[in-house]
Amino acid sequence: MSKQYDIVIAGGGVIGASCAYQLSKNRDLKIALIDSKRPGNASRASAGGLWAIGESVGLGCGVIFFRMTSAKRKRDAAGAAVAVDATTPHILPQSFFDFALASNALYPTLHQELMENHGMDFKFERTGLKYIIYDEEDQLYAEHIAAQIPHLASEVRWLDRAQLRADEPYVSDQAQGALEFLCDHQVSPFRLTDAYTEAARQNGVDVFFNVNVTGVTRQGSRVTGVSTAEAGDFSCHTLINAGGSWAAELSRWATGRTIPVKPVKGQIVLSEKMPKLLRGCITTSDCYIAQKDNGEILIGSTTEDKGYDTTITYPEINGLVQGAIRCVPELANVNIKRCWAGLRPGTPDELPILGPEDGVEGYLNACGHFRTGILTSAITGVMLNGLVRGEPLPLDITPFLAGRFPNRTEKQMDFALHA
Repeated sequence: MSKQYDIVIAGGGVIGASCAYQLSKNRDLKIALIDSKRPGNASRASAGGLWAIGESVGLGCGVIFFRMTSAKRKRDAAGAAVAVDATTPHILPQSFFDFALASNALYPTLHQELMENHGMDFKFERTGLKYIIYDEEDQLYAEHIAAQIPHLASEVRWLDRAQLRADEPYVSDQAQGALEFLCDHQVSPFRLTDAYTEAARQNGVDVFFNVNVTGVTRQGSRVTGVSTAEAGDFSCHTLINAGGSWAAELSRWATGRTIPVKPVKGQIVLSEKMPKLLRGCITTSDCYIAQKDNGEILIGSTTEDKGYDTTITYPEINGLVQGAIRCVPELANVNIKRCWAGLRPGTPDELPILGPEDGVEGYLNACGHFRTGILTSAITGVMLNGLVRGEPLPLDITPFLAGRFPNRTEKQMDFALHA
């Protein structure tokens, strides 16, 4: 006998948990959240950066990603009449800016709400994000960024060498200054996912941990439920695909079409607990550095097309460590506590895939958030709640629909990390 639900959410990472929380607030729907806890879950491998501007303009993971792919394009273009400018940042479309900034704006209230109503603290910290400028190339990169976002000038601050040293005394003397984004803060990614999940559970959501979805049931064009290996069958009115890096498989079962979501590996280094070295979050062309509320310093992150591999590799970890020491020399004296790798759910255009699929009823996507799942989880939950209830949405969902990828096939899963 199958379990009966209004909503089944497949995937209990930060996106699925946020959807569960928002949908459960009215306590009028019977909801199941199914989580398999596979190795490489991105939500528990994240730095927890709420870098709405930084990631939108290609900083954080983005600058490392961009410099890596720029170098690859230079190699590919060797001997050809192709100009590759590594000083021009990779700016995401305005639709993503709006999405990221709208989500970022929700966090102060969300933090208070989850603490007061559910006793869950996800450690929201107002830190800002500083892009460290070492040389002329970094300066040009920063100037291009500032020129692309004149409407956000009030959230941007230039720091000269003296101002940077006053703000961040442990940053290297090699640094010439920084470009700071004042509204880009941080949370604990583990605690955020747990806060959404526990609040949803308190609101009546049934949470199924360590349960693997093995198939999707349909009647004609309507999705009617899922099968699992450990907990049997679930019937539902709406299935939400929050499968992270595994979302493509669930989409194929539900719709007969593949959404172009693939794992993008990122390796992370975590230090032992330290006295306060950093007042804010730091990003450079080599790495990003975030000191958490407990004193640990997190250094990330690589961008690797390695499938579902989550092994740790010395050259990549060493590259992150050397980049961090270059920025904060004191880190040369700090012990590494642990290293790990996560699998970001990448898409060809780096935008998430949200909402319905043409010709399929009872199914919604909430996946493909790549490197910004923590940041954009808040607005994603709000958007999916609105879609389920047929209510007006805070943002236009059109840029995020799966239909922007026409004629989807298995071959599309071989997209390059960056065009």
